[in-house]
This record gives sequence, C-alpha cells and structure tokens, in this order.
Amino acid sequence: MGSHLGYLQCSNHSKRTVKYSTSSLRKGFTVIELLVASAVSVLLIGLFLGVTTNILDAWTQSRDSLSSNAKARMILNTLTVDLESALIRNDKGVWLACDILETTTNSGKWSIAANQKPSDDTSLEIDLENNDLNSNDYRFGVAGSWIRFFTSAMDASTSGDFGDINAVAYQMIRREPRSRSSDVDESYNLYRSVVRSDYTMEEVAEDKGFFIDAFDGEEFEGQAGEIIAPRNDASLIARDVVDFGVVFYERDINNRNQVLFPKQGEPKQFRIPADGIPTSVEIFVRILDDEGAKQINAYERGLVPSEDPDFWWNTVRQFSEVYTKRIYFKSDTL
Repeated sequence: MGSHLGYLQCSNHSKRTVKYSTSSLRKGFTVIELLVASAVSVLLIGLFLGVTTNILDAWTQSRDSLSSNAKARMILNTLTVDLESALIRNDKGVWLACDILETTTNSGKWSIAANQKPSDDTSLEIDLENNDLNSNDYRFGVAGSWIRFFTSAMDASTSGDFGDINAVAYQMIRREPRSRSSDVDESYNLYRSVVRSDYTMEEVAEDKGFFIDAFDGEEFEGQAGEIIAPRNDASLIARDVVDFGVVFYERDINNRNQVLFPKQGEPKQFRIPADGIPTSVEIFVRILDDEGAKQINAYERGLVPSEDPDFWWNTVRQFSEVYTKRIYFKSDTL
C-alpha cells in the first residue's frame, strides 16, 4: 500500500540513484478542471446553437418573403393587365362594379369557421383621407372588395365571332382548394373569374347590362355564373390572401388625386359611370407568410384558444405584408 519507490541507475563514471513515485504517473484532472471544461463546452454549444437558430430564422423569413412577393407580383401584374384594358363608357350601362363585402354569403362558397376573420367593424377601416393611417391600417371587410368589369382578357377562351371582350371578376373566399392534400384545412384565397366572350356578349344582349348587378348563367367554365361563384382551382390566383381592397381616385379641380370610393360613412357599393368615372385605381393585397398561415389555421380550428377578440388581426398584422399598386385607366377607354 502507499507509494512505491523505484530506482533508476545511471552509469557515467559514477552510479547515481534517482527516486521516483509511481503515484505521480497516475495523476488526472481535478474536479474543478472538469467543471471548467464542461462549462466552456456548454457555452460553445450554446453559442453555436444560437448562431444556427438565427441563420435558420433568417432563411425562413427570406423564404416566406420571397413566397409572398411572388404571390403579390402575380396578383398585381394580372390586375394591371386587366384594368388597363378595361372597357368603360359614360352611358347608362354598368361597366364596372365594386362592392365591399361585409358578410360571407356573397359567393355561397365560403367555408365558415368559429374563429374565422371577424365580420364586425374590426375588419373595416376605409378612412383613406385620414393622414394618421397607412396601408397597413386599411381593412376592406370580412370578404374584401369584390370587383367585376369588362376587359380584353388575354388568357380567355372564345367561341364564335363575338370579339375579344370578356367579363372578369376578382373575389376573396375562404375555402379549401381541391388540389390541396386532405390534411390541410381551408385558407383565404383570391379568385379571378373570366367569362368567355360569347357568353359575355350573350348576357349583354339579353340583360342590357350583363350580370354586373344581375347574375344569370351556369357556374361552368367560362359562363356567367362564375362572376359570383368562381370555380375552385381553375379560377384560383393565390392562396393566403386575407384582405383585398380596391380604391378609386379622381382628379380634383387642382389636378390632384382624391378618393372617389370608398369613403368613410358612405355606401359600400360603387358603379361606373353612375357613381363617377375614376382616373386611377389602387389595389391593396394583404398576404400571410407561411408561419402566419399556420397560426391562423390553428386558431380557426380551435387549437390555439384565446379570449382576446383582436387575436385574429393581431396575428395577421404580425405575419403579413400589404402590397399596393396604383393603376391608371387608359384615356381611350373612358
């Protein structure tokens, strides 16, 4: 027991004996050294995880932003082409109609949820002449703006010698697109309906004003009924559009833009030319990113309980972007 002594002899003219202890050869790390090493390791791992998490978050935000930007660009570019080619006349007809939908019954296709987008005044803020508000503050009703008009749609099918004038409508509806997998619930989608030129001219001749205010025709491909009740996937232009607004402007006597529609406290319906002929229109599109879509979906399914009446809009404001574009009507259409 105890330390063992050994002897090492060196021969260099004289012998010298050196004592050594075997216990010194077995000496290891002390407890304090191990604790320090562990603390340093934990610190380094924490720093590494923090950097990795930040990189992943930045990548996710960048991906979501690119996705939202792509949707917005497609919507705004398509609307630009349609509205710049809009056919507008200053007569007794109805050449363009726009309604702010404060209920979800318009299309007959809306999928109701207990915790869906509020249908009260929290979803309506159209005081565009209030300088304290900006594009992120405006809200256009529970189902957004529903706009329909005549245009030369480049992607429309035609039949017969009826020219190239088509009726087009844009409408936001909460429903489940058929192309989605069965485990994905409803989302807020923007639809673009295009009526074939032969059906367009047919309805114009019969109804003397088409179906801008009177809705006839079947809900089949390219027929008049699609204006109010668009087909599911065929008319779908973008998903996760939670608000869609249309604002019309006219020039005042000083050649400055002033809001023609909508105005605070005034009717939520607008008809051209009866209610005025605008010189330009501004489009507002609010699009959820992927994280926002997941959170809203979970909340509407009841998986995220909350007694906060503003929970839906607070979540949307945090995880969405509002995209706008001003489009000018061509003078030869007026």
